[in-house]
Amino acid sequence: MSDEKKILVTIDGSKRSKRTVDYLCSFKPFRDRNVTLFNVTTPVPEAYYDLTRDSFSNISVSHVKAWEMGQKTLITEFLKEARQKMIAAGYIPDKIEIKLASQSKGVARGILDEIKNNEYQSLVIRRKGGENSIIGVAMGGVAAKLVEKADFIPLIIAGTREIRHYLCVAVDGSPGATHAVQYTADMMANTNCRILLCAVMRTTVSDSAPKGQDPFADLAIWAQHKLNDALAEAKEILTQAGIPGDRIETRLVQGVQSRAGALLDTARAAECDTIVMGRRGMSDVETFDMGRIPRKIIYASRKFTIWLIP
Repeated sequence: MSDEKKILVTIDGSKRSKRTVDYLCSFKPFRDRNVTLFNVTTPVPEAYYDLTRDSFSNISVSHVKAWEMGQKTLITEFLKEARQKMIAAGYIPDKIEIKLASQSKGVARGILDEIKNNEYQSLVIRRKGGENSIIGVAMGGVAAKLVEKADFIPLIIAGTREIRHYLCVAVDGSPGATHAVQYTADMMANTNCRILLCAVMRTTVSDSAPKGQDPFADLAIWAQHKLNDALAEAKEILTQAGIPGDRIETRLVQGVQSRAGALLDTARAAECDTIVMGRRGMSDVETFDMGRIPRKIIYASRKFTIWLIP
């Protein structure tokens, strides 16, 4: 990962994006990072400027141009206010950059181009953007595209739960889960945050389960040992990063019908504010953009902040 630890934050000036700023201000480990507050401005369609061919429409075109300039002014002022709020919360002024880009191929494409042309460590978005988002829909169009397409960068989907600096990290022994733990260690290094390492298995294995008599029971025992080893390895990664061992809890949840549901229930019961997952789990199939469990978690956990790690 880049030593600069640059974070790209997408903001559109809406009330929801103000909550993104609130999240950044509340989450203390980000305060020493380099942050770019980014907006892709939506220009007036060029068809409007075709009206200049008609002298009768010149006044209308001037109004359109004035509107366009007004929108840029509004978002610029919003970004400046967001920057000042973050500085007041403890961010380093020289590490906060404001950046605007004009939309050419869509907002999501503009964000992806910005990431690919610069060295960012993380991307922060919201589930929904402007006030015109459809009520009841779990995720807006831009966010949904970024969840699918930004598969090369850690993605932080800001939630609305009160920040307690308590993260629930999904562990399953896969490379993706290990990457999620390593990212957490990098971001939380030398902090006093609490971390719950959670592994989930559908079957239940008792301590007195006989070995060598039932192949299905033996498989469950093997899975239990594998997950316990993965939890121990994850805790070791975190402690080596400087996170105190007494701030890390490991938990193996057994006998559940839904692994995604069990992870959510565990995070809720523990009153975590953030769920951290690898983008792909044990079935690391290259043609899949994202695993089933991360997809379910993202769409079912509207209030949690989600970290999705490639």
